[in-house]
Order: sequence, then C-alpha cells, then structure tokens
Amino acid sequence: MSAVECSLRNLGSDPLSKVAMLDCSVCLNDVGPDHIIKLNCGHRFCVSCLKNCAAHQHFSCPTCRQAHELDPDELKKRFEAYRSSYRSWREGAAKGAVGEVETVYRPASTASAAEVKVKEQCKESEKFRDYTLDHDRKDIVTAHYRDMKTFQTVDFVKKMHAKYSFADGAYRAQMTVREAFDKLDGYVDSSDPDLGLPNLIHCLQTAEAIRRAGHPDWLVLTGLIHDMGKIMFLWGTAEDGQRGTADGPQWALGGDTFVVGCKLPDGPPRPGIVFPEFSKLNPDMNDPRYNTDYGIYEPACGISNVYFAYGHDEYLYQMLLANEQVALPKAALDIIRFHSAYPFHTGRIYDHLMAEEDFATLEWCLEFNKFDLYTKDEGNPLDLDALWPYYQGLVDKYMPGKLKW
Repeated sequence: MSAVECSLRNLGSDPLSKVAMLDCSVCLNDVGPDHIIKLNCGHRFCVSCLKNCAAHQHFSCPTCRQAHELDPDELKKRFEAYRSSYRSWREGAAKGAVGEVETVYRPASTASAAEVKVKEQCKESEKFRDYTLDHDRKDIVTAHYRDMKTFQTVDFVKKMHAKYSFADGAYRAQMTVREAFDKLDGYVDSSDPDLGLPNLIHCLQTAEAIRRAGHPDWLVLTGLIHDMGKIMFLWGTAEDGQRGTADGPQWALGGDTFVVGCKLPDGPPRPGIVFPEFSKLNPDMNDPRYNTDYGIYEPACGISNVYFAYGHDEYLYQMLLANEQVALPKAALDIIRFHSAYPFHTGRIYDHLMAEEDFATLEWCLEFNKFDLYTKDEGNPLDLDALWPYYQGLVDKYMPGKLKW
C-alpha cells in the first residue's frame, strides 16, 4: 500500500458519512473540524467542553486521564510557538545534521499580485495569468484545461504514478541535466497564456531573475530545473495527454494542478482557480467517494499525502528523490512538487487538508511564484549556451553526473 493510501480515512462502507463532522468525547455532539481539538493521546473534544474542563482546573484528558493542558487559548499559544520555532528551523535560524544545507534563505513577506514586481517585468502583474484576454493561443489554453479537468481522475493519476515509478531501480533513460535540456529544446507549454516561446526560455528567465535578486544558489538552480519534468513527453502518448508539440494534448504535462479524490474547484474564476466551469466534466464528481470537500482524505492529513493531478511537478519530484547524488534542500523539492498547485498556494482551497509543515511549503511556493510567473517575456529570449557555464557549476554542486529519468 502506498504512503498516500495509508493516510486515507477508512470509514467502512460509507467513507464520506463522517468526514466533515467529528464527535466530541464528552458531549458526544457532532462538531465541525474547525471547532474540535485533538489531544496528544488521540481523544477529540469540542472547544466548549475543553473550556469548561479548564475552568474547573482539570489538567488531564477527560477520557484517559493522561496529563494535558486543556485550555484552548493556551493550546493555541503553544501551537503558534511551535509553528514559529519550526519555521525558524526551516529558514536557517538553526542548523541541521551534517550533510544538510547549512542555511536557508528566508522568504520575503507575501504581497498581492498587483504589488509584486520583479526587475525588468514586461507587463503589469495583474495582467499575468489572465485567461479572459484574447490572444492567439487562447483556444489552445482553454482546450488544455477542459481536457485536464475531464481526464485527470483518481484512477488516471494512480496509473501515471505506476507508469513513471522509480521503484526497484526503474527508470526510462540516463542523462545529464544539460542532455535533458537539449531534449526539451523546442517544447512549448500549451497551458501558458503568457508565453509562446519554448519552455526552456521560461526556465532561464526564471533562474536569471532569482539570480539577480541575490537569492541562494540552490534557489537559482530550482528556477532553472523546475519545469524539466515535462521531459515526460519523450515517453508519453497523446491518449495520456503527453504530447510535446505546442498544439498537442499536454494535460498530463503542464497546467495548474488540483487535488483529485475530493471535490474539484468550482464557483467563479478567481486567483488560483482557473476554468472552474470544467470541473463538472470530471467523472469523479459523480462518484460519492470523491465529490465532497474531504473525499477520501482525513482533515489535516498533509498536502504531501494527497493525490494531485499528475504532471511534470510530481514526476520531477520523484525523479530527484530517486537519484542519490541530488543534494537539493527540502525547500527546493517542495517548490518543484507544488509550484503548479495554484489552488493550494494561491487559491487556498485546501487549508482543511494542510498539516502544520505545509504552511512553510506554501510560503516557499509563493516566494518562488514571483519569479516563475512575472519573468515571462517573449522579448527576452536568453541564450542557454552563453549562460550555461554558470549553471553547470550549480548542477555539479547539487545534481552532478548522469541522472535516472
């Protein structure tokens, strides 16, 4: 059984009947997950009951009597203190074990799209990712998301995980990073409304902007490689949405990813949520196992433990894990895995599935997003050969030699 499947809620014949509501062990009332507190011993209580217990100077679980603070206000303070301490560790205030990256750059505070700008940005921020504007690729982009919402089901995602598995030493080719870039030469992303140049140019534009901003070299390299998972087109088929041509089906290569196994984004288009009107085309939305807010998942199960629509992000993440010589920090791997998950980091529609560590991942994705999105410029086609000596040094440091793809 996979790690994802191990985290799924097992509720018998009706896996959806109790996901949205939880029982308080004292009053036995059904309470929404936002008003329930789970103690370390595993017993759950509503906020009201815990307040009453704390007011009567009780300091143990009402069910098993394990010692525990019960005051919800005090528990919240301790939770926030833990969050602050954890983020401090993730951001470099504390150093990890030998062999880990010693310092990690702290992301800047997040601003709105209209406020975020990067050096030499070619247009106003709010005009990026505007899927309503008329342009020569609008029909291609619209068709991409229609197909993506239609065909990215739980069964399809599981099939692609199996196809591109690295288990038991499996891989499809061995190449250096530069050799892989040569294979990607000419690939154009059919989901992108902002750039019609080869995807490699976008990667260079992203990396160079991060470099000019003075960020750590591992983040610069992350900018360079973040879309390399699209190399799957070498082994993909049109049936599986993995053609490498600018007008071919690419709905399992690129595009905004969303969680499958629960309700797909709906309602009006909004930041992070594109083409929600196509969600109803997905057959999983007619399946009672998958069409609720939680679907097959537990509250706060963790973003790493859910299935996202399959594409280049997940493939590259798994590929990097499979190569022992890769030395990128966890923050880089998180960015690679979730940078296309706009409903997660921008739309914020999966907060109910997030674990504590996911908030740090979210901050990294938003920081990276400023460079991934706002550097796209068809008037700035950079020269890979001229820039490559610098990037080869980063490759040699963090992901040297022949890699398994």
